[in-house]
Amino acid sequence: MVASDRDSAQAARAILSAFEAANLPALEDALERWAELLPPVSPYPDLEAERWELLQAVSQSLLEGIRRLRKGLATRLEGLETSLVLLAHLARRPPLAMPGRIR
Repeated sequence: MVASDRDSAQAARAILSAFEAANLPALEDALERWAELLPPVSPYPDLEAERWELLQAVSQSLLEGIRRLRKGLATRLEGLETSLVLLAHLARRPPLAMPGRIR
């Protein structure tokens, strides 16, 4: 995947799609891919750079939370709702409906 083929909205949508599919390996793969990918060159570098920084921070936070869960250091994914709202904002779509508490 080439960074110039994507923008932050497409990257956020890819992460949300993996989350909605309830496929943890696919979610981790999407988070890892976007957490480390350099942002593309944009005609609006300041705005798009900020969006990529936010996307990368959310991705890294979610990955760390998943790792803590797997190691038994946490019982739930801290900040999940906030992360999903931020990803929806970056994806330029409404936030996912959150059914009760996610653990």
